[in-house]
Amino acid sequence: MNSTLRVRLAALSLLTVWSGAISAHDGEINITGRIVDKTCSVSADSLNSLVTMGSVSSKQFARAGDGSRYEPFTLTLEKCGDAASNVSVTFSGSTDTHNSDLLAIEQTEGSAAGIGIALYDHDKKLIPLNQASAGTALLPHQAQVILAFYARYLANGDEVSVGTANTSATFVLNYA
Repeated sequence: MNSTLRVRLAALSLLTVWSGAISAHDGEINITGRIVDKTCSVSADSLNSLVTMGSVSSKQFARAGDGSRYEPFTLTLEKCGDAASNVSVTFSGSTDTHNSDLLAIEQTEGSAAGIGIALYDHDKKLIPLNQASAGTALLPHQAQVILAFYARYLANGDEVSVGTANTSATFVLNYA
């Protein structure tokens, strides 16, 4: 067989394979939505906040539910839209194995055990992880809103051991 015929047969084989691949069904994707002015911007200093818990004695945690002092922190919202009327916050992160309402302590060499970190609203009411906090009323075009929260260590029922006790959480703003 000459080389020209081989090239033609190879090209014909590829065309047959390729044309079979494009004989899929045609379809359509419909995308709907709308743009609203119902949200606020999160201030730059609230995007990556640090809550300093300080040093706490392990003797403070004799039984499950014993806690450290409440450490305040805030999230600042700015430039609220004219349709914004209410906002709540949902915190998420790694959950403590003994109490799913608490953030788990990062398990590294030398980390503490037997405690988790609880998050509270401005009235010091526990905000369980993955559940929205109570809402805060917003005014249209409000320049700034400061949402107050607290964090504290809580004994989870295991024996409390000393070490670093760090964690992180993500927050989502929920608008109504």
